[in-house]
Amino acid sequence: MGISNRQLIDKAAISLSSFTNGGVMTPEQSAQFFRMVQGAPTLLKDARLVQMKSDQVKLEKAGFGSRILRSGDSADANASGTIQLNGKEIVAEIGITYDSIENNLEGTTVEDALMQMLAERVAVDLEELVVNGDAASSDPFLKLMNGVRKQAVSHVVDQASAAFDQSAFKNAYMAVPSKFLRNPAEWRFYTSHAVDVAWKQMVAATQPTIGDTTTQSNSTSVYGIPVQGLAMLQNYNDGAGNLVSDMLLTHPKNIVVGLNRDIRIEVDKDIRARQFIVVLTAKIDATFEEEDAVAKVIKVKA
Repeated sequence: MGISNRQLIDKAAISLSSFTNGGVMTPEQSAQFFRMVQGAPTLLKDARLVQMKSDQVKLEKAGFGSRILRSGDSADANASGTIQLNGKEIVAEIGITYDSIENNLEGTTVEDALMQMLAERVAVDLEELVVNGDAASSDPFLKLMNGVRKQAVSHVVDQASAAFDQSAFKNAYMAVPSKFLRNPAEWRFYTSHAVDVAWKQMVAATQPTIGDTTTQSNSTSVYGIPVQGLAMLQNYNDGAGNLVSDMLLTHPKNIVVGLNRDIRIEVDKDIRARQFIVVLTAKIDATFEEEDAVAKVIKVKA
């Protein structure tokens, strides 16, 4: 005889209530959740994602864009430098209905299903914070920290809402110090989806022999650098009635995202709404390893 719906819900309640030790994920659960977040199709999949052992962490620079070989008697042989991450607390709340538990637990456990649902939703929200965070924002979530758009200040190019063309990519490429562009194929032009589509259409129109392939492909490149659309690089009004967006050019691993491994989960049962309320608390920070190795193009019209 199969398990009844009531037995399934009761089993889920017991599993969720004992999901963590005092509300904190075990090291194994934390590592699993970390891998699930990193595996989600967001910017976090490309970035250097780090598990923070404490709220404040100093990391060695990976030196992705600089020479690592030096003479044996060089005085600064180990002077790669460090970066610091300072965790900011975030809280995620998700409701899991009884129907979801009944329909989605076949072949898996309550814990694994919960982790996957949380990881997918958290990854999307983390991408928004990492990209669009702004300490001056009126949005209480985005004001937690400055994201990579706000942090990119050294090489800013203003396209002034001009009609979209290849110059947006060229200007970004020329703005980055050449010493960092040692392997352009490893870099990314991060754009809005509108700019990504506009570029594909432009390539298809000028190179008809590959047009169909280009418009149907998930990626294209310019100057040897792949162009990747990001959902969180959204359009905004330039003040003159034009919808524009920003573009970032950098090495994916130049974006460093830290997630504290002490992740807390609390579970409650809402019998009126027939769902479990799961609240996750964690700490996050994001920075560039080398802010000098970033170009930001503003007011790109597509």
